[in-house]
This record gives sequence, C-alpha cells and structure tokens, in this order.
Amino acid sequence: MLNGNFIVQVENYELHKDRIEKGPYIRQMDLAITCSQLLHMTQREMLTNRVTWEMLSLWDMSPEELFRQASENSKRTLTPTIEPMSDVIKSFLMEEFLENAREDLEGALEKAEQEYEKLFGVSNRDMPEIYVLSNELRIQGASVIFYDDVLYYFAKEKKCNLILLPSSVHEWLILLEPEAGKLEDLKAMVRDANLHVVQPEEILSNSIYRYLVTERKIEIIDGDIPVEAGI
Repeated sequence: MLNGNFIVQVENYELHKDRIEKGPYIRQMDLAITCSQLLHMTQREMLTNRVTWEMLSLWDMSPEELFRQASENSKRTLTPTIEPMSDVIKSFLMEEFLENAREDLEGALEKAEQEYEKLFGVSNRDMPEIYVLSNELRIQGASVIFYDDVLYYFAKEKKCNLILLPSSVHEWLILLEPEAGKLEDLKAMVRDANLHVVQPEEILSNSIYRYLVTERKIEIIDGDIPVEAGI
C-alpha cells in the first residue's frame, strides 16, 4: 500500500546530481528540491526514502501531484521556525546543563555560567543578530526556505532584505542586510565552515543568497536571476 506521507527536501544539485536525477526534482539556482517518503519521525530523528522515477511510475503519479502533496505535507508536518541564534545556543546549553547536573550540580552550574559568558558576554553585544531558519526538528530543515511566505513575513517585519547563509541541509542562517557587514567575509565564512565543520553529505552550498522582500524572490549574490521563494 502506498505511503503518501511525502515531504520536500533540498540539496546541492552539482554535489548530488547523480542521485537527484534518479527521481523528480525542481532546480532552484544551485539547489534542487526533491521529494521523499517520510517513514518514521521522532523529536530527534527522521527516516525517509527518496522518491525515484521508478516509484512514481509504479504509483501512476505525476511529478506535479507528487510535489503538491509533498509541499502541503511538509508545511503541515515540518513546521518552519525562525529563532535568534542566541536562543538556539541557549537551548543547547540548557540540554548540556541538565545532562551534567545529574552527576555534579555545582560543576554543571559553573560550566554553564562560563559558556554563557563566553558566548554572550560584553564582547558579543555589538554583533549583529543572526537568526536560524529550520523546521521544529532541525532535521532536513533547509527546505523551509521555499515554503510560501516564510521569508516574506519575516523580512516584512524587519523592513529590509535578508542575507541567507547555507549552514547545512538542516538549516539556514539569516542576517538583516543592513547589518550583514562585508559580503566577502560572509562568503569566506561559509566556505570555511563547509571545509572544516559541516559533514560532506550535509553541505548545502558555498554560495550566499539574498531575499528581496519587494519582489518576494531569492537570488544568489553575484549569481543567477532571482527565483520565486515558494513551492
């Protein structure tokens, strides 16, 4: 029996061209939107099965119908979130604190205080706010960039264009364009993270992007023609 619990996912087209072309996809700039069956999901993990042309033929389903179902189900099942990076880091620190506190409460408090001061002390107060865009699971959350109006309402609230940094296939980092600083420095940061931090299979792109709030479009900076931000 067909499990119609489809979702959309996003990955780099050139890096994964061979496997992407084995199934339906939508090309967007240097990225590709693909579809998978959501087989299992908990708060910490997600098991999927990529949809291939062979599977689509077996189900007698058109690519258009597949993407329609996957888009609707993704927006319903994998709710988008945009949070200040400071809040995300604080939640991770809290998880680490609770784990350490089981064995040594006093030591855990001291370590948590040191980590907090290191990340959010005086030296960091003048840094521009960075926002994390993902889904509630923070798994395969890069696809939310193409959910209808997610970027639009955030950019409209902030009253400016957005600079989008591809953190990984799991999330994006967002800066407000007036506060983003030198684009060359941001490009170098993304390349360095992909080279030294991000797992090869989780690299999304070496490009950086701009969301144009008036046009409701996304563009690669110094790159392609802007594309519609929606599926």
